[in-house]
Amino acid sequence: MRRREPLDLDRTWRHSLPMPMPNRPVCVTVDEALSQIEKLPQTPRIFLWTDSERRCPEGWGFIASVRQGVPPEGIEAELGAWMGQYPDAWLAVDMRDGVVTPSTQRSLDDVLSSVGRCVLILVSSSSDNEDWPQWVLPDF
Repeated sequence: MRRREPLDLDRTWRHSLPMPMPNRPVCVTVDEALSQIEKLPQTPRIFLWTDSERRCPEGWGFIASVRQGVPPEGIEAELGAWMGQYPDAWLAVDMRDGVVTPSTQRSLDDVLSSVGRCVLILVSSSSDNEDWPQWVLPDF
């Protein structure tokens, strides 16, 4: 039987997943990401796709999301080369305030849904209006 009254849902998407799923980006702040990663049985190798290497948390690799003189198709090609070189690594995409978003020929959603690995979208603060669900591991 179908339910006719609206469901009582939070405004913010919250998924209690054991891990982010490939091709399904999840949204976190840097502090939340570091906290969630500590809970995992094995620490994944993570690369941050951002506009400056100095923005990377300690221990994370760097992938340039923009480069002077490099067109969007070149940035996507570099991401493709990274995917071939590090097939098990996770990708974090820097969408924090003040950061230049990745320069891509296709829409960012199309690019992220085709990387075939876990993707973390880094934001400045958790928000009610994010385009991706928040990454929240269940409490054990």
